[in-house]
Amino acid sequence: MLPFLVQLILIIVVLFLPASSFAIECINTKFLFDIKPGANQPSDIALDSKGNIYLVDGVNSRIIVVNDNGGWKFSFGSEGTEKGQFKLPLGIDISDSGKVFIADTGNSRIQVFDSEGNFLYMFTVKAGHGEAPSEPVDVAASNLNNFLYVSDNNNHKIKVYKQNGTYDFEWGGFGETSGEFRYPGIMTLNEYNEIFIVDVLNTRVQKFDPFGKHIVSIGSWGVLQGHLFRPKGVALGKKNRVFISDSYMGVIQAFTDLGRFLGVICENNRIKKFKSPVGIIADKNDRLLVVEMRGNAISVLKILE
Repeated sequence: MLPFLVQLILIIVVLFLPASSFAIECINTKFLFDIKPGANQPSDIALDSKGNIYLVDGVNSRIIVVNDNGGWKFSFGSEGTEKGQFKLPLGIDISDSGKVFIADTGNSRIQVFDSEGNFLYMFTVKAGHGEAPSEPVDVAASNLNNFLYVSDNNNHKIKVYKQNGTYDFEWGGFGETSGEFRYPGIMTLNEYNEIFIVDVLNTRVQKFDPFGKHIVSIGSWGVLQGHLFRPKGVALGKKNRVFISDSYMGVIQAFTDLGRFLGVICENNRIKKFKSPVGIIADKNDRLLVVEMRGNAISVLKILE
């Protein structure tokens, strides 16, 4: 890692250098619309089988649900420790069966709801011997063995449960080598049940098989295209693309699932800037939905190429 002063100089250069002064590998998109449902620093997003959008509005201790055009449907949750209440939730996923899994981060637990927001059950993400209290920041529901992956930010591990809340296995630990983490965050799964995990301070996304065997690391530290400074979200799209949001640089980049850089999300051949992009998802209609934490919005783009 470069000294802080060098990092700062590089950031200033990139932010203020005209885009025309260096070649940009663009993946062009068309801005469609913003969804602004009254969230305060939203963090993550999920889609159900009907295309409805579930947004984690953690500061307001609730989940907001809108339709695929951004029309309000309903919300659920409130602040607290009881069933159906949240304390600064961060992550979300929806299983193929329609169960909505929420990483109730401040309460060290996972809560499960039906598609209408009705509480079903919950379970605590347990800390092992000598570990800090768990801090689950995201969940990923797999079709394989009914696995539910939980990223425990406090203990730098991925803890795997059955979707009914039964503990199964885990991997990771604090470090910089393959299979270790420094603050694992948002996750996503591909059709082969391989899991992609944002490894925030190691400035990469790690790809694993369903049982935690490391496959490849995507990205490395830097402020120019093809590098990551503060990755926060990951999504899988068509054409073998892995989209990664960089909350500090305000950009989204695309790589292959084996780590080759493909391009930066652009609009009219210019880099598209976002307000602290975090959770992202690509839908079946080639739309990219981007949660802008500082913009308190979901930005919806059409991928053109």
